[in-house]
Amino acid sequence: MPAAAPVPPRAVVHDTVQVQVLGLLITDTFRWKRDWAGWRIRFAYSNDHPGQSFRDVASFVREAAAALCQQRCDSADIVLYLSHMGDVKAVFATYGMVPHGMGQISAIQSRDAYSQAVALAAELAGLARVPDRAAEDEALALPDLTWSVDGHGMDRVATTELRSRRIVVRQGVVGGQEMWLVDVNDRPACARFRARLDAMSKMGVAAAIKAYESRPR
Repeated sequence: MPAAAPVPPRAVVHDTVQVQVLGLLITDTFRWKRDWAGWRIRFAYSNDHPGQSFRDVASFVREAAAALCQQRCDSADIVLYLSHMGDVKAVFATYGMVPHGMGQISAIQSRDAYSQAVALAAELAGLARVPDRAAEDEALALPDLTWSVDGHGMDRVATTELRSRRIVVRQGVVGGQEMWLVDVNDRPACARFRARLDAMSKMGVAAAIKAYESRPR
């Protein structure tokens, strides 16, 4: 009798939901997973530092952060859901001043604030997509992009070739804010985005090429 095939390891699935408005407004949040919870605390993770991966932080939330709560609570990956404000204060008192590393809090949010933010982002996204349908269709028609990435963390520089043009995505500072810039050939910052994934997306590259072609030679 042949041996059973090994079960592949369970992949970490990030339940991130992003609503994007022309690359300018990004609501990066996690789906609200516990209907009974009035609050949630999200902890930060970093795959660039040993011992702080998504899995590591999820274990920390489940085993350490949840132990501080006296009322009903539950963990869902790196998010701790709570039913009582007293537990929110208890967790913050322990980890609120952690500047980086294990225990760093990236967000504390009430359910009411979450619902309002999602509704607003969805409304703005709907307004923005109507006049930009042609640009969206043009971006989707682009071939799949193959990126060459050098560097680590926020210093990463991604390069690809598209239609005889060299596309570079790098981090820069615009108006005192850190942004991800898209260079086309010898022209810097043809497009700028707050998220690296947006800059490297087909929409981001299409916007950069359009700006490059519209500039006077």
